[in-house]
Formats: sequence, structure tokens, C-alpha cells
Amino acid sequence: MKSTDSKKVSFVLYEDEISPRFYEINKNFAKFILFGLPTVTLIVILMLTAVGVYFKQIQSLAQRKEPRIIRELKEDRQNLISQTQQLFVERDRLKNKLAMGVEGPATGLGFLALFRQSAGRQDLTSSPEMMLEEVEVNSSAKEIDINFKIINQTRDNSRLTGYLYIVMQVGQYIEVWPVNSFDDQSMTLSFAKGEYFATSRFRPVKATFRKPKSGQALFKIIIFGRTGDLIFKQLISRPV
Repeated sequence: MKSTDSKKVSFVLYEDEISPRFYEINKNFAKFILFGLPTVTLIVILMLTAVGVYFKQIQSLAQRKEPRIIRELKEDRQNLISQTQQLFVERDRLKNKLAMGVEGPATGLGFLALFRQSAGRQDLTSSPEMMLEEVEVNSSAKEIDINFKIINQTRDNSRLTGYLYIVMQVGQYIEVWPVNSFDDQSMTLSFAKGEYFATSRFRPVKATFRKPKSGQALFKIIIFGRTGDLIFKQLISRPV
């Protein structure tokens, strides 16, 4: 390759089994190909990156300036969608339970004699999705309090719901919490009259009972699901 004049560059191209060929190009064009084109490409890439960052900042600023009422409406809409999906699942479960009919006493739930039988009730306490923590029993001259937390242990951290009963027994004395949950005519308990709760993490519980004579107090913690299945049971014994 050699320079023929101040504006052109000439070169001869040799290839195997092909006769040599002579080429001549403008110096400025050669400089543009070697230096100008990569520079222009780099500048375009930098400009596109800057434009992308700029629009990303505008989007983030718009989200921060989004009216609070719109964000709340979006959250409410998402919650309604989740609740609707859960209702569909529970509807199907309830249909299946009603189709099973009322179970007899030989289902392993005989200790629930105080509770009215419900269609298709199942004992799901072998793999509970909750546990109790920080259990405390305190007594005064006239009352006994039991305090604890229901801890959500669902695998996907889904919302945990149920109906809670606490039965206290001291000797022959028995009291049920929540109060006024007995049916006036049949003197039985319906699972849906228990203390309703729903939690994604934990639910504190405090139940107060009248204090009988001193002795060993047995507290039966019983929790039903929304369709009447027994989903949790635990026995707590404390002296009072």
C-alpha cells in the first residue's frame, strides 16, 4: 500500500490463484471507516443509554407522585382478586364436604362432644399450619387469664383464617370461651360461633375465665377452619 497523492491511498490485493487487483480510496473515507464509524457508534450507544436512564427516572418520579388514592385502589383491587380466588376454592371444598354428609362418632373426633357435628368434618390436626407461642396463664382472686400467640406456618405465607375456642376445665368445672357461644336450645357449640381470626403472621389471643377452686386447670385450644374442619388442637395444663 502506498500514497499516490495527498487525498488518495492506493493498495494492491493479492489472493491465492487470483491475479492481483489494484484499489484506490479516498484518505478521508478510510479515516472515517477506521476511526469515525466506531466513534459514532459509541456516541449513539451512550446517547441511547442516557435516554433510557432519563425515561426510567421519569417513570420512577411519576410513580412517586402517583396519588395515594390510586395506589390504595390498586391494592384494594389486588386484595379483592385474592379473596375471590380463595372464595372459589372454599366453595368447592364446601360442596365436597356437603356431599360427604355428616360423619358418625367413630371419626376420631369424639372429644368434640360439646360441638355440633358439621357435614364432612375432617381432623386435619396431624399437619397443622399454625403453632402457639408465648403461652402464659395468670390468675387473680377472681379470674384466670390465658395469653398466647397463634403463629402462621403456612408454606406460602398465605392468609390463615379460623374459628377459635378455648375450653377450661378445673375438676368438674368447665367454662368455654368466647362467652355466650352455646346455642340456647340445643346447648351445643357451632364451630362458626368461635372467635374468628385472620392473620398473615401472628394473632395475639387473651381469654379470661372465672376462677373456680384451686386445682389443675386444663385448657383445650380448639381451632376450626372456615368450612368446619378441625385444623388445630392443643392441651395446656397449669396449676391455679
